[in-house]
Amino acid sequence: MEHRPLLEPGGSATVRLAPLAPEHWSHLAPGDVITMYEGRPVAGTATLIEIAPPAPITRT
Repeated sequence: MEHRPLLEPGGSATVRLAPLAPEHWSHLAPGDVITMYEGRPVAGTATLIEIAPPAPITRT
């Protein structure tokens, strides 16, 4: 969560989602609502406000 240490039930916050398989998310656009799962039950919903490409991986 951006700038918040805790999100209470029913609360809202800005978060950054990093999909494990970005190619499966290519159809999403700002304004779309997605459902988030961490097992059952549903963990929450998110309204997308921005889509940004993943940062390039740099090897050292």
